[in-house]
Amino acid sequence: MSRPKRVLFLLEESPAAHIRFFEGMRMALGFSVSHPGLEVLLTGKAVRAVSDFRPSEIGMPPELLEFFPLFQDLEIRTFVDLDALERLGLPKDLPPVFHLIDAKSISEKIRTADIVIGFGSMSREGV
Repeated sequence: MSRPKRVLFLLEESPAAHIRFFEGMRMALGFSVSHPGLEVLLTGKAVRAVSDFRPSEIGMPPELLEFFPLFQDLEIRTFVDLDALERLGLPKDLPPVFHLIDAKSISEKIRTADIVIGFGSMSREGV
């Protein structure tokens, strides 16, 4: 029997700027049913989702932030790009549901994943 595939969802788009973020989160949730151990990596402007983000104020679905507690319940680990937080001036003291990760660890995580599903400009560049 083969080992389960290591799946990484890579989200880069701001949750405030594009529905692609919301769709990526929905797809990760659904994909987790058949791929236990799936991981989510928020990088670039996607890290804004872990700050004081209020989707309903900008016309986005309020369910956007409900993904994180579900991910925790389903043991989907959510990693947050530490460098992106710093570039955007966002706080680094996040709830324990989020795992901060540096650039070297991000590269390793992408390199060792069997499948990387990207949502954002990085996915268009072939990462």
